[in-house]
Amino acid sequence: MAAAEQIPPPAPRRSRIVAEIDPPKGARLDGFIHRAMALRGRVDAVRVTDSEHAIMRMSPVAPCLLLQEKGFVPEMVITGRDRNRISLQADLLSAAALGIKEIILKVGHDPAEGDQPVARSSGDLDLVTMLQCVAALNSGRDLAGEPLEGKTDFTVGVALDLSDDINVNRERAEFFRQLTTYGVHSVTLGPTYDLNIIEPFLPLAEETGIRLLTSVMLLKSVTMVRYLNNLPGVPSIPQEFLRKMIEAPVKSEAGMQVAAELLRELLPLGDGVVLLAIGWKDRLPEFLDLLGR
Repeated sequence: MAAAEQIPPPAPRRSRIVAEIDPPKGARLDGFIHRAMALRGRVDAVRVTDSEHAIMRMSPVAPCLLLQEKGFVPEMVITGRDRNRISLQADLLSAAALGIKEIILKVGHDPAEGDQPVARSSGDLDLVTMLQCVAALNSGRDLAGEPLEGKTDFTVGVALDLSDDINVNRERAEFFRQLTTYGVHSVTLGPTYDLNIIEPFLPLAEETGIRLLTSVMLLKSVTMVRYLNNLPGVPSIPQEFLRKMIEAPVKSEAGMQVAAELLRELLPLGDGVVLLAIGWKDRLPEFLDLLGR
């Protein structure tokens, strides 16, 4: 009898590095595209935010279209904070008509945290309703069951914030099982410098097959670290990282080094890392230099 053919194990999935870029706060896109072009070939994807942190900016649709024209495959974030289910479906259909296929669904930050705190959120959309909208559009119908003149073909990702409460994080990890029913391809966790906070998500990602991406926030200063550590409900940055920045002669350079060290630890844990360079988008190429990319 012939020996049984040995099937080689599947190749490990390569961890991706994704750069998150904000659209401009204005009608000109030249600065945005300049920053994106500086990252070409150095990151695996560019993700375009949707009025992140409730700061009013251009909608991500036009920047994503321009990135496509430059040869990128952009990931478009779309939040439920400022939309109801009608406008969400309308914006998604517009994106699909322009060839945008990679979307990241996010509830969005409270407007009170942003630059126009008197704004009101619609209150119509939670994450599950957003997922139902996309699943319906991908099936060729709208959320009311009416047929579409051409269905969408979105690859769906979800962004989840992390908490300093382990029970909240466990609940969000358990949510992975529900996400599979909506065809979710990936989950991006919010930033943390505490690897223990990520642990509950790892077995659920493996069980469900959902790709898990973590996030690294570049730390600009000691003041920024202390501010983040005083935010209620947000994971604290461990003292070891704060100490490194306090002891460093150049705090900003130490922040880049600390983030690079963390990223190297995060890459083996999941399927990728998203770079969050709040207010530091122009320094992303320098950060990638530290990583040898």
